Order: sequence, then structure tokens, then C-alpha cells
Amino acid sequence: MASYSSRVLASADDGYWAGGWSYNSSQVGIGKNFLGGDVYSAFRFNSVNIPQGTTITSATLTIVDGENNSKSISTRLYGIDEDDTADFSSDPGSRSKTTAYTDYSQTNQTTDNTNVITVTSIVQEIVNRGSWSSGNDMGFISADQGSSNDNILRYHAYDGSTTKCALLTINWSGASPSASPSLSPSSSQSPSSSPSPSSSISPSSSPSSSVSASPSPMPPFFGIRVAKENQDALSTDSPYNLKFDSRFGTLKYFDKQPINISFDANNDIAGKGTYTHNLGYYPFVEVFVRVYIGTPSGNYEYCPFHGAGATVFYHANYKITETDIIVYGEINGVSTSTWNFDFLVFIYKNDLGL
Repeated sequence: MASYSSRVLASADDGYWAGGWSYNSSQVGIGKNFLGGDVYSAFRFNSVNIPQGTTITSATLTIVDGENNSKSISTRLYGIDEDDTADFSSDPGSRSKTTAYTDYSQTNQTTDNTNVITVTSIVQEIVNRGSWSSGNDMGFISADQGSSNDNILRYHAYDGSTTKCALLTINWSGASPSASPSLSPSSSQSPSSSPSPSSSISPSSSPSSSVSASPSPMPPFFGIRVAKENQDALSTDSPYNLKFDSRFGTLKYFDKQPINISFDANNDIAGKGTYTHNLGYYPFVEVFVRVYIGTPSGNYEYCPFHGAGATVFYHANYKITETDIIVYGEINGVSTSTWNFDFLVFIYKNDLGL
């Protein structure tokens, strides 16, 4: 029995789509956004040293929960139907997919919990391709299968953790080309196998060397960079030392919260509601509100919002702090009705887990 096991090895070897493609985030996401759009992820593994047409006995893809989350997803995992999968520096959503797939569902997440998905039939289809060669790169991509809107689960990506990003494990029957690099004296067993191991070693070392090389001479930077306390924005290139870096998609992760304020105008003229985000900084926020008496009606308007009736003026506003979003509703005039202010708060924060 021979085997292959490797994690994602570079930034552009994993990524996700949530309204735009991101491949340098600390997490990847799977599910649906609040508008019902498919949030999908892709994973690429280097130097898969399996001979063409080999019988795969088992294969698994392991992904690790990136946060605590009570939401649910239902997705389908495909292989990318290519002989040698190119990296994901651009959106891979339009690439051809394998006929084989695995359905996967999950409810709730616990940070660092592992999830193992069987992908045996997918790997078999890829290595059965006529032009597949040992040492090629192999890719996988998800597609939503009925998740509810605004249900996204997030998993560790390469840029968040090189030890918790996606892991591909494959077992197959027959001699393993990977045995030669680890047992170099036995390479004389088969002259034909020596080119394969040597080529497989070189691609796998290439991603890791590019990662270590990038921090040393710092590349030229053109943009905005805000460092954390005791960090020098001119000398650090690590996103974990920065509060903001314009190179990264800092507003692609969002949270949506409804807040309702209701008060009886016989007794009150104003109300207040609070949502606690606990981010530790002032996030970018968009707030919408609709104002009504009785059953819910009317359109949501951008907040701050002002309106008037026959005998009353009303307005809505909000305040942002480092821990809370506070919304306010107020009326001025003569009224004996119960007033409702329905707020929708969209909170955007960086998607680097900082």
C-alpha cells in the first residue's frame, strides 16, 4: 500500500468566493451569503505522486473549523477536471469539474475541530485521465447544494495556519514512487521511477521556499498600512502585525443583524437598541431602517433617516463604538400609537482573522 499526504502549501493554493475571489485570507468559506449567492472554496495540492490509472483505495480531504459558529451548510465537493491544476490566483469557479463528487453537510462549528470528507471517487477520476502524470497538482472545489441564505461556515486557510489548512490524504495499491525519495538506496529498483521522484521533490520544495523568501527583502509597497501597537508599519510585512493593509480584501467578511425598537407614544418618544460585536475597533457599518405603525410595512431606507406624518416628525440614527452598534428611534409631535423602527445592520470587518 502506498500513500500521499500533504497540506496546502501556498497562498494561491486555496481561496474562496463571497462576492469576489480572495486567495490570501486567513480563512475560506462555504455556504450562501445573505443575498443567496454561492460562497465556495477551492483547494490545490502540489506534486501528487500517483501513477496514471492507479487504483485508489481511499482518499480524504480534511478541513479544520476556523471559528465557533451555529450555522449550517450543505455543499458538494468536486475535483477540478485538469491534468495539472493551475494555482488559484484567479477565480477557479468556471473551471471544468469532475463527474464524481461528494456531498457534505455540517451544522455548527467549534474552532480547530477537524472535518474529514471522503474524496476517493474524485481522486480516482482525476488519476484515470489519459494525460495525468505522477507529480502533477490536484484541485478540489465546492458548490452549494441548498444552504439557507446567510449561512457560511469558515475554515482555516494557508494564510491563517500552515498546520491547520486543508489536508489531502490518498492511499493506493501498488508500489509507491514516493518511497524512493525517503529510501534513496532503493532507488535502483526501478530506473524508470527515478525521474518521477526527483520531479516531485522539486515542486513541493518550491512553494515553501517562496514563502520563506517573501518576508526577507520586503517588496515595494504602494497603499495604506496601519500597524498594531509596538509594530512598525514600514518594516513589517505580516498581516498579523497590522490593523489594516490595503493589499488585502478587508471588507469581504460581513455580519448582518436585525434590531427592532418598539415604543408606545403614550409613554415614550424614543427608544434604543444595541448589538455587541466585540471587535475591539470601529468597524465599517451600513445601517438601514423602516419605520411603521402596526404591521410591518414600507421600504428600508438608508440610515440616518428622517420622515414626517400629519402630526409627527420621526428620525432614526446610530452610533458605532469599539464594542457595540447602538441604534436610536425618536418621534416629535402628537401620537398615541406604538411606533416600530426595524433596523438592518451590516457590519464589515477584515477577513484575516485579526
